[in-house]
Amino acid sequence: MPDYAPPVTVVLLVLAILAGVALIQAAIWIPLIRRWKRGAAAFDEKLATDMAASGERFVIEPEKAVYRGASRTYGAVRGNGTILLTDRRLIFRKISGGEVEIAVAKIIGTREETTFLGSRVGGQVHFVIDTSDPAEVGFFVGDRAEWAQAMASVRPGT
Repeated sequence: MPDYAPPVTVVLLVLAILAGVALIQAAIWIPLIRRWKRGAAAFDEKLATDMAASGERFVIEPEKAVYRGASRTYGAVRGNGTILLTDRRLIFRKISGGEVEIAVAKIIGTREETTFLGSRVGGQVHFVIDTSDPAEVGFFVGDRAEWAQAMASVRPGT
């Protein structure tokens, strides 16, 4: 008689483990995704209300981006989220709920860097914003040239 489990038993054990892992993952991710969607909806609603009340207008509509951190003031925790530019401020909202807001009046310039805060990511180019705080804030955005042009168009004195 062999000292090992028959192949069918091993297959069933592996399937049971995979099913257990899938259930645990679902129990973790489904509530998180629901929370993130509720947070995004609340952010969108508050943004629309704030913009209507202040007369603010979009320069660049909300789009997906990645926050790469800041040298100071705006937080070092990186994350995926949504970025937008109005005639008064740049706003980035992380999927996990954090927000970075930079008044247009504080933006003194932009540039592109392959390395930002000592980090290089697979050949991607950082879009870096210089502020008068003084701080540098980095993002991965879709069209860096569009963002640079839009930033120049809203900066005071340009």
